[in-house]
Amino acid sequence: MNGRRPQSEEEKSGDIRRARHRALHILERCDRTEQELRDKLEMNYRTEAVEDAIAYVKRYHYLDDMRYAVNYLNSRGRVKSRRQVEQELLYKKGISREVLEEARQEADPQDEREQIRRWMEKKQIHPDTADQNELRKFYLFLMRRGFRSEDILSELRVSAS
Repeated sequence: MNGRRPQSEEEKSGDIRRARHRALHILERCDRTEQELRDKLEMNYRTEAVEDAIAYVKRYHYLDDMRYAVNYLNSRGRVKSRRQVEQELLYKKGISREVLEEARQEADPQDEREQIRRWMEKKQIHPDTADQNELRKFYLFLMRRGFRSEDILSELRVSAS
């Protein structure tokens, strides 16, 4: 592989042992998804050692994509729209759609309208005094963050009343 000489059994077991220790060290500092851990390990270890290390940490439940997804939905869901958090899990964190579906069922429900109200407070948007340009910019700001149009419009109307 990669122009290297074949490894002896002793070298392979040392590589596997080092990959396991590295995986534990990475997970000790911060919870990761399987894909994130795999990406980090693949920088320094052969496929065989990476697969062994991942199986090893999974066996002891140090690596659990379902737990990670539920925790991520609960923590990030307080400040971001559910859609945005789910996109991050799928495309940045490497969580499968199946795991995401299960995690949705276990995660705490999020009140996106409450999040919109917090954004209104933070950005000091008052629909009854804001001009159309400010409201349009705020609407687009929230849309880019994945909030649903009907939720945004509903909150802007309620506040304006």
